[in-house]
Amino acid sequence: MTALLVVVPLLSAFLFVPFKEKAKYVLPFIVIINLFLLMNFPVNSTVQMGGWKAPFGIVLVLDSASFNTLLVVNIIFLIVSLIPQIANGLSIVVLILLSSLNGIILTGDIFNSFVFLEITAAGAYIIASSKKNYYGAYKYLIVGSVAGGFYLLGVIYAYIGTGSLNFADISLNMKSSFLPYVTLMLFIGLAVESKILPLAGWIPDVYASGSAITPTILATSVTFSMFYLLSRIFITIFNGYFLDVLYVFGLITLVLAEIAAFRQENLLKALAFSSIAQAGLVLSVLSLNTSNALTAAYFHLLNDATSKIILFVIGATLIGSFMNNKTAGISFSIASFSLIGFPLFAGFRSKLLILQSAFEKGDYLLPALLLFSTIIEAAYLLRWNIKLWYGKYKKDSNISWNILLIALVLSLLLIYIGICPEMYLKISENISQGIMSSQTYINNVLGGM
Repeated sequence: MTALLVVVPLLSAFLFVPFKEKAKYVLPFIVIINLFLLMNFPVNSTVQMGGWKAPFGIVLVLDSASFNTLLVVNIIFLIVSLIPQIANGLSIVVLILLSSLNGIILTGDIFNSFVFLEITAAGAYIIASSKKNYYGAYKYLIVGSVAGGFYLLGVIYAYIGTGSLNFADISLNMKSSFLPYVTLMLFIGLAVESKILPLAGWIPDVYASGSAITPTILATSVTFSMFYLLSRIFITIFNGYFLDVLYVFGLITLVLAEIAAFRQENLLKALAFSSIAQAGLVLSVLSLNTSNALTAAYFHLLNDATSKIILFVIGATLIGSFMNNKTAGISFSIASFSLIGFPLFAGFRSKLLILQSAFEKGDYLLPALLLFSTIIEAAYLLRWNIKLWYGKYKKDSNISWNILLIALVLSLLLIYIGICPEMYLKISENISQGIMSSQTYINNVLGGM
C-alpha cells in the first residue's frame, strides 16, 4: 500500500521523539525501508483511501512520474542520512519532511497537496532556523505563509469552479472563467518553494546560514518535489494553461539570479543565488511543454541536485584551503564544472538537451539567455575555485571522512553521467512521460470515467 511511504517516516518520527539524539542513527534505515517499499509497489496504480472511490475520496497515484520522483527524493534523503553530523538534532524533522514530500508526490487531491505543503513548510522553517538563523527563518516563514494563503485560495477557487478536489476531476470539469484565477494563485503558492523571483528573496539568508543540512535538503529534495507538483498541476491537469507566464518568470529569474550570484562575496550566498537561477532555467524549459523539454528540465534538475549536495556540504563545512584537503577540492571543482556545463560532465548533457528542445520548439530567446547566464556562471564559479584552491588561509581544512567519501562518489557520478547519461536520461524520460500523459493519468484515477 503506497500510503506506507507517508506513514512509515511519519510514525517513526513520533516514536523517536523521546530519543531524538539517537534518531539520526535510525534515519538511514527508515529511508532504506521506504525505498524497499517503493521498489515493490506496482507502477500505474491508485490507492483509494478509506474505500471512497475517486473523485469523492482521496487517492494516492503511483505512475511513472511519481515513482521516479519518489525514487530521486528518497535517495537524496538517504544521502543526507549518511551524514548524521550535519543533522544537528534535526533527524525527527527530516523524517517528517520526508513523509510530507512523499505525500505531495503521491496525492491526487488538491486540498491534500495543500496540507502536505504546509507540513513541508513547517519542517522547512525549523530546518532553516538551524545554526540560530532565526532572522532568515522568520523571513522564510512570512513569505511562505503568504504563499500558502494564495495556494489555499487557488484550492478554494478550483473547488468552486468544479465542485471537486480531485486533480483528474478538476482537469475534466474546470470552468474556463475560473481557470485564470486558479492558476495564478497556485503559481504564487508554489513559487516560494520553487525559488522563483520575486518570491525567492528569503533563500540567500536561509542557505547562507552556515548550516550544511539547510541548503542540502531545501535546494535538492524540496525543490525537486515542488517542480514535480508544479508540472503535475500546470501540464497534466491544466494542459499547459498559464505556461507562457511561467516561461517569462523563469527567464527573468535565471538572468537576475546569475547576475546576483556573480556579485556575491560570500560563497554560500553565491551558491544560493545559483540555485535560484537554476530553478528559473528549469521553469522556463518546463514551460516549453514538450516531451523533450520536460526530459531536459528534469535531467538538469538531477544534475543541479547532485552538484548542489557536493557544493553546499563542502561549502558549509570547509575551513581553509583545498590545498590542505584535495579530495574536497577535487569534488567541489567537479561539481562546479558540471553546474557550468563543461564537456564530459552531466551538466553538459543537460544543457545540450535544453538547447535541442528549445530549437525544436522554435525558441531562440531561451538559448541566448542560457548562453549569457552560463558565461556569468562560469565566471563566478571559476573565481571561487581559484580562491579556494590558491587563497591564503590560517586554518587547515578538516572535513569528516563520510562527507569526503559521499562528495567524491557524487562527483564521480557527475563524470559518469557526462559520459554515459542513460541513467539520468531514463529517470527524466519516465517523469516526462508521466507528466505529459494527461489522459492516462485521468483514466488511472477515475477508471476511464
